Amino acid sequence: MIEKLAYMHEDAELGLVPSKYLSFDLYVLRSNKEICRTNNHDLFLFFKKHYSKKYKSFDIFLNAVLNNHLVLIKKPNYWYSLKLDLEIEKEYSSLGFDKFLKKFSKISFKKGELELNKSIIKSDQYSTISYLLYLNRYDISFDDPHVRYSIIKREDYFE
Repeated sequence: MIEKLAYMHEDAELGLVPSKYLSFDLYVLRSNKEICRTNNHDLFLFFKKHYSKKYKSFDIFLNAVLNNHLVLIKKPNYWYSLKLDLEIEKEYSSLGFDKFLKKFSKISFKKGELELNKSIIKSDQYSTISYLLYLNRYDISFDDPHVRYSIIKREDYFE
């Protein structure tokens, strides 16, 4: 997965070409226990500006950041900082992941898929639920024409 996320193509005329995984949310930690949502494109630019001398390659940097071995000190202004919803965190802790997933998802119209059960999720809880799914190797994909949030096992997405 890291290799696929780390692949970035820089064109002489166009500059950094958007990655196939650009819409994929990634979460990184900051020194003050802040959680930031970003993507591989922005992390690559951040790596080039602040960490390219310290890390031999972007995939090594990405692995360190995504596996929480590296806590970032700086943060671009455009990264979204999460404030975790305490009620959702508490529910996650008491239910465990499987029951949590079952509670906040429903069967999708697409065979064999799940989607977020938006009817029970307040707008300010979405980021926390997304982050907790991310920690358990699930990601959310937005289906614009159908206004659905599909829940995808990360390993299935990268096959």
